[in-house]
Amino acid sequence: MGRIRYVGPGNRFQRRNEISSDEGLFVWFSSNILILRTMKKIHMKQYIRTLMLAVALAPVFSSCDYLDKEPDDMLTLDAVFDNADYTKQWLAGVYNLVPDPLWEYMTYEGYGYYMMSDETQMASSLSQFGWSNLMNVQKGSWTPTTIVPGKNLWLETYRKVRAGLIFMENVKEIPNQRQTAELVERYKNEVRFLMAYYYSRMLEVYGPFPLVTSLVDVTESGDVLQKARTPYDEIVDYLDNEFMELSKVLPSSYDDVNVGRPTSGACLALRARMLMFAASPLFNGNEDFRDVVNKDGTPLFSQSKDNSKWERAAKAAKLVIDMPEYDLYKEYLDDGSIDALMSCINLFLTTPTNNKEIILAYPGKTNGLYEYHLLPRGSGWAGCISATQNVVDAFFMKNGLSIDAPGSGYVESGYSGADTYYDTKYLYGSSEKKAGLVTTAGTYNMYVNREPRFYANIRFHGEYCSFDDTKRTHNFLNEGKDGKPSHDSPIAGYQINKALNPSTRHGVAYPYKPGIIVRLAEMYLSYAEALNEYDPGNADIEKYMKLIRERAGLPALQSGLSQDAMRDAIHHERRVEFAFEGGMRYMDIRRWKEAEKVFETPISGMNTDGKTNTEYFKRTEIQKRVFLKKMYLWPIYQNYLDNNEKLVQNKYW
Repeated sequence: MGRIRYVGPGNRFQRRNEISSDEGLFVWFSSNILILRTMKKIHMKQYIRTLMLAVALAPVFSSCDYLDKEPDDMLTLDAVFDNADYTKQWLAGVYNLVPDPLWEYMTYEGYGYYMMSDETQMASSLSQFGWSNLMNVQKGSWTPTTIVPGKNLWLETYRKVRAGLIFMENVKEIPNQRQTAELVERYKNEVRFLMAYYYSRMLEVYGPFPLVTSLVDVTESGDVLQKARTPYDEIVDYLDNEFMELSKVLPSSYDDVNVGRPTSGACLALRARMLMFAASPLFNGNEDFRDVVNKDGTPLFSQSKDNSKWERAAKAAKLVIDMPEYDLYKEYLDDGSIDALMSCINLFLTTPTNNKEIILAYPGKTNGLYEYHLLPRGSGWAGCISATQNVVDAFFMKNGLSIDAPGSGYVESGYSGADTYYDTKYLYGSSEKKAGLVTTAGTYNMYVNREPRFYANIRFHGEYCSFDDTKRTHNFLNEGKDGKPSHDSPIAGYQINKALNPSTRHGVAYPYKPGIIVRLAEMYLSYAEALNEYDPGNADIEKYMKLIRERAGLPALQSGLSQDAMRDAIHHERRVEFAFEGGMRYMDIRRWKEAEKVFETPISGMNTDGKTNTEYFKRTEIQKRVFLKKMYLWPIYQNYLDNNEKLVQNKYW
């Protein structure tokens, strides 16, 4: 049986067990398994194009009935688009590169963004289970001949874009199957959105790439098939136009059954995110990239800093902010004041139709491996992914000050002498479920009087464990119920709490949680950041920073900060607000060109080898990370360079 693999734009189709041009390909598909069979008298062009069934017909919407149907016959490309159900399945296949922002951005099997930042750490013993590739990245051991992380974003993007382009060319009205012209137009707009979204993700990590916007006839010569990288600003302008056009024709909202389908707000929010990258130091006049050119001498990056890009980004974020469909998620106390802790917890547990902050969410059920790797071993899970001391230290005190600020009240020794209550309906501070109890007497002082987002995001040794019925506390001591010597323990002594329902039980279906891809708070902080760069002193900077901090239960910043001080404050606020969320930290420290400085500070935690509290509560270095200048952009896989003479590698690789 002949097999063909498409490896990217300009790369040749590589044949194994050569198939003659008068043979064709039919594809039988069942769920994610595909069997390729050849038959006579079909032109090679039809053969190649029919191949795309292999990348387009993969179920993604587990909640959609039509994806549960399996065709029982072999199909040609024409047969697919003559059938409304098969057309939907092709569309679903284009959707299936939309990432689960919780698990896929954490795991070695996905993209590993969490592990590439300073927020999370795994034990070195987990290398036996596949985590070694991300561990190598943490050590700086990354080359163009190794694909890291597990999902090959370059290859998968082009596969889905090609599947999308085939869809655009072939989808048609089928009146007798209720596939109307209006529905066809909606499908096409969804596919355009997906292709733009996938390209924008690729742009974040690779920088410029060969922009393909139409089908390539694979019978053309290699010189025609090969394509050079498109300059960064040209790609940004193209995607900007796509997102803007689509925002005018896509609906403003959907019901929960259609979570994940693109809306006008999703278009504008992803556009704003992309323009923030374009305005930031990594891509806006970065001197390191000035000599990066195609082989014909075309510069791939802007040659000078353009401050108007910040204005463009600010206006893009404000377009989303001004949409009536969105608002910050808040829960309230009986007196009408904001319940900050419950707001910060349930923001990540509430369905999009009841959560106006969500602009775009994952179109399916999020992966239960998220719970499995984050919840404690003593309650039945693995609990092997650890939050770091680095991120623990970033959270503010209840009074809104950093832990190292004068007057913060932070104490890093001893234990609290009394229970601590906040104004909240939170019930999980102890087994008695006392409303408002946040920490109990005897809690290590490092964790007392911290801001509500700290408790919504971090679980620590000695904190009440709500994930089983034994009325116990988390025990991360060596030989403790949740600690070492097992590798199923948090190496730094902390576990992630974000997007985890406190009533979750092992062996029972996990409670619903939305996989939030983009939310309104990002637009608030991006707007403030962009304004501060081109119009420092604008009153909206303090306004939108205040709104974010108010929801978190914190006072407003001191008024009248300098541009530099406000920049630091915005960066700090983003770190806390978006902790453990969609790889935001990894993206931010790269676009700010701060990653090298960030990783000068080793990853640290508590002494998880300690068998007593006295031994345990000591700051301990876990790992010295290596972030080299070349790692701001990912390398293009060497095989792709070998197959496309027009491609040039990213600098320093």
